[in-house]
Amino acid sequence: MDKFWMSVGDRCSNAYRDGVKAFLHFAVRNCKETSPPISVSCPCVRCVNHISLSVDDVEHHLYRFGIDKNYTTWIKHGEADTNIPTNYVNNTGFACTCIPTNYDNNTGFFDTNIPIDACETVEMVNATKDNFKGDKKYQQFLQLLVDAEKPLYKGCLDFTKLSALVQLLNLKSKHGVSHKFVDELLKLLKKMLPADNEMVNNMYQGKRMMKAMGSGYEKIHVCINDCIIYYRDYKDLEACPVCNKSRWKVDEKTNKTYINTPAKVLWYFPIIQRFKRLFQSKTTTENLTWHATSTNKPGVLRHPSDSPAWKFIDDRYSDTIGSNPRNLRLGICTDGVDVHRGNRNHSVWPVLAVIYNLPPWMCMKRKFIMFSLLISGVPGNNIDVFLQPLIDDLASLFEVGEPTYDAYKQEMFTLRAVVL
Repeated sequence: MDKFWMSVGDRCSNAYRDGVKAFLHFAVRNCKETSPPISVSCPCVRCVNHISLSVDDVEHHLYRFGIDKNYTTWIKHGEADTNIPTNYVNNTGFACTCIPTNYDNNTGFFDTNIPIDACETVEMVNATKDNFKGDKKYQQFLQLLVDAEKPLYKGCLDFTKLSALVQLLNLKSKHGVSHKFVDELLKLLKKMLPADNEMVNNMYQGKRMMKAMGSGYEKIHVCINDCIIYYRDYKDLEACPVCNKSRWKVDEKTNKTYINTPAKVLWYFPIIQRFKRLFQSKTTTENLTWHATSTNKPGVLRHPSDSPAWKFIDDRYSDTIGSNPRNLRLGICTDGVDVHRGNRNHSVWPVLAVIYNLPPWMCMKRKFIMFSLLISGVPGNNIDVFLQPLIDDLASLFEVGEPTYDAYKQEMFTLRAVVL
């Protein structure tokens, strides 16, 4: 393994930075611990492998104190092992018989010539492992791990197949460009990059990859008169038990029923996994506790946390919601949006979730407003019918909670939520 960076005197140089990234990746991949928080021996000149620290602290020490130059064979981090075990246990906690893509059979070491952001995309995939239950889905999980480490093209040290797609989709969302534009851009990039590149061919492939990570939606059929949604107890019904109208689209002139074409549809974007992913970003996780760590001014209402409603929740549910400042306080809002211009009128009703934990200048930012439901047409007076799947998830978060990994503190906690 190339360790030329260890002799570099300038710890601000690109060579040293890339070397630290490579070392940390190597240490995490060979760490015997399989559940967070992960700790590794620190090889800085002060600790000299006598102290085990978190990955963030080791990185800080390497930049502040420098690495011990006598530590040329990384025996404390797995380099002495030349044979990989049959049942490789990766840092997700899963045991599998496949060999990681960056394992070199000739040297017995893990190849560090992989993109710098591979660690971040691997962590992002690991955070979604709860979505993959069953043999088929588990294979999808393994494939995502491969894509999270696979360079965009041979020799690329800046992007992996997955991270490149994530960056492009972030730009699409940030600038509001059309689906067709990104589709054509992907085709152009595919031609511009080297012939052996791993760039997806179109948006369809990209959406399938992201859907596997839990960013998809559920399509729920609705009674044409908005009496019920075909959900839970009503999931398999063919007609509404209230008005007896068919579940399927019916031609009013010919009375022909189009089987498998629903009369009305509700789209639900599952919210729990999206809340959990917020805590995979260290910066975002820190901001989600701003209300508890910022200086409070008595008598000044500057944030919902200063309100009587917030304090009431903290006092009444002190053992659950109030016990942890990371627990989410939410606002739910909706209104009709006309999606056509001219003579043809048709509205949809989006249901949005706003996170009040964030600082005032962030909670209304577009990327922190959760799009949870899309109701086709006007819901009438019984909008609560459409809210059932969202309410079920919110009730689960309030009563039971969800195990979540905090990337800022590097620990697991039970995430709960309440609607103010």
